[in-house]
Amino acid sequence: MPDISAAHLSAKNAQILQAARDFSVAKLIDPDLTWYHLRPCRVRVLVIADGLDFSLDNFGLATFVDTLLDTGGRVRFQVTLGHIGTVSNAAMMDFDARIANRIENFRFDEPTHFGPMSYDVVFLFGIAQSFFGRGTSPGGQAYPGDSLSDAELQVLAEFQNSGGGVFATGDHGRLGRFLCHRVARARHMRLWDNTSGNDDLNEVSMAGERRNDTNRPGDPGSQFEDQSDAIPQPIQPRIYSRTYGFFRYTFPHPLLCGPNGVIRVMPDHPHEGECIEGGPDGETIDYTGAIGPEFPPASGPWPRPLPEVISTNTVLSGTTSGGKDPTTPHSFGGISAYDGHRAGVGRVVTDATWHHFVNINLTGDRDVPPLDPKSEGFLATPAGQAAFENIKTYFRNLALWLARPENISCINTRILWGLVWSDRVLEAVLTTTEIKLTAVDVHTLSIIGRHARDVLGKFAGQCQSVRLILDLVWEEVDLKRIPEIDPWIVAEPRRGEDGVPWMDGRPLLDIALGGALVAINQAHPRPDAKLAEDLGEQELTRIAREGARVGLDLARASLKASLAAVEQRMLG
Repeated sequence: MPDISAAHLSAKNAQILQAARDFSVAKLIDPDLTWYHLRPCRVRVLVIADGLDFSLDNFGLATFVDTLLDTGGRVRFQVTLGHIGTVSNAAMMDFDARIANRIENFRFDEPTHFGPMSYDVVFLFGIAQSFFGRGTSPGGQAYPGDSLSDAELQVLAEFQNSGGGVFATGDHGRLGRFLCHRVARARHMRLWDNTSGNDDLNEVSMAGERRNDTNRPGDPGSQFEDQSDAIPQPIQPRIYSRTYGFFRYTFPHPLLCGPNGVIRVMPDHPHEGECIEGGPDGETIDYTGAIGPEFPPASGPWPRPLPEVISTNTVLSGTTSGGKDPTTPHSFGGISAYDGHRAGVGRVVTDATWHHFVNINLTGDRDVPPLDPKSEGFLATPAGQAAFENIKTYFRNLALWLARPENISCINTRILWGLVWSDRVLEAVLTTTEIKLTAVDVHTLSIIGRHARDVLGKFAGQCQSVRLILDLVWEEVDLKRIPEIDPWIVAEPRRGEDGVPWMDGRPLLDIALGGALVAINQAHPRPDAKLAEDLGEQELTRIAREGARVGLDLARASLKASLAAVEQRMLG
């Protein structure tokens, strides 16, 4: 960054430049400093622990929680911390005034703690194999020691069926079993127990040769503390692809999509758990009363959604991590995701280990000497800091992707509003913005949409921009007829086609986005501070979807005319 006190700047110009830079930094943190920004969307996040805590110590989740709280722009995460037991004030982040609420001795069946509509996203960080001594429930029954009670699991399942998202993780073996192993859907998406009593055969052991040891060495040797250095483990994201015309494009799952591209790193650890693609057919959720199938049929014209492993972790040969058995090289599931929104219920994610989230694996080991680089974690080197930023993007992606559909709709409207009034996309394409949607031709809408997606790429990955448009138009597009536009849906082979990729579905997305932006501009051509305060996301969503629908109608007519013209030329 140039020195603003350089001789070529006058004192006044240096002051102007410094003020501009200060505002740019402040706007990155809080974009609604600009008067025309709408109120940020609120996502209510509940983070539950049963043995970990939220402190700054090694096994604290303070760094993860702080990442959510620091999220600026179009969303604000309102974070409540819950602990199954009783812990110190510091363990409940009493040092951070941004925490909305702190609840010790947390009970899911206690209405003052939790209800089906109390939160939007629940994070479960389990370490306990059992947890006795919880007392009696509001109904007078003793809580079991080997899992959450049926009443707690029932209300948590009702939360999921209402659209709420759940994240669940433990560590190796049975760690995390108490909190998570009976939670609807999540119970089938991860191993919550040892796979064998023989350590040499156990896939999730602590010391056996088949353990999921992802440590990557930094300094000479293979040490346990390598988990706290600045070197992450590489992961292999599942890549989804679509052929658009004669070009093939690839996307990771939205959870692993960031502004810098595909997220390919995670913190490492000597013994992780394992995620799977479970999901039995026909099983009904039934704790204290049946509340429907565990994995319901699709709510639209797409295949029934089921859990899928979206990233794979690898184990090197011969890693000992400070005295363990030398590892046999293999791979295992690192993250499993279930898109329940495509079945009218909440989304679910499981992760191989909470070591991807605790301080010791992120910001260093508090028990090594202060001058040791492993006391600083990813902060020790520029390369480590770059990896840390990608990992933090994954944390934010979790809270956003798991949010209720109405949360996501709210956030999308803020992005669309910003494209119109902050990024001024229409002014970059049109000679005047005082124009009605009915007066804009399909080619211009395509240019507007394409330019808008380029702008989105500055702060979100390309797959995030595709996801935004799909959320806008999913009610209008028959994905069985045009499956190519959604890269995350497995398209079934279609009869009568020879496999030659003549169709390019991408312009449909650009035209729909262009239509949404023009519709917003037409409805609110001169926003003011009062409008920014009062305009609700439901009204703005309605406007955007109507504009996208008009764009799609124009696109269909254009496609039909183009095909007819091509056929006429070929016949002539």
